[in-house]
Amino acid sequence: MNDLQKVLVVDNGERDEVDPLAAELAELGFSSVTTSFEAADDVLQVLPQPSAIFLKMPQKSGDASSREILALADRLRIAQGPAGAPVFVWDRARMLQSGGVSALLRGEFSAEALATA
Repeated sequence: MNDLQKVLVVDNGERDEVDPLAAELAELGFSSVTTSFEAADDVLQVLPQPSAIFLKMPQKSGDASSREILALADRLRIAQGPAGAPVFVWDRARMLQSGGVSALLRGEFSAEALATA
């Protein structure tokens, strides 16, 4: 893998042709690795410590995979602890929210860290 900071993106397999999350991460200088919900634990075992973890909510709200994503987010937050990668749950409403990914990451990383990402 390259020297860019890595961000893990976990989804339920629903992917658009153009992924706005991956595009915005790339614009910020992050390399994103996207995996399915089922493979997330395996990918975390082989991926060097990610800078952040994004869990994408399914487009259909209220289904079983939404609950599974939220449970995984809780489990990952505990596993990462306070010094580990921040875990974000990403949904359509957040995509439309002012500031997008950069606003979320600014809350977790210094401006210098984002500038060198």
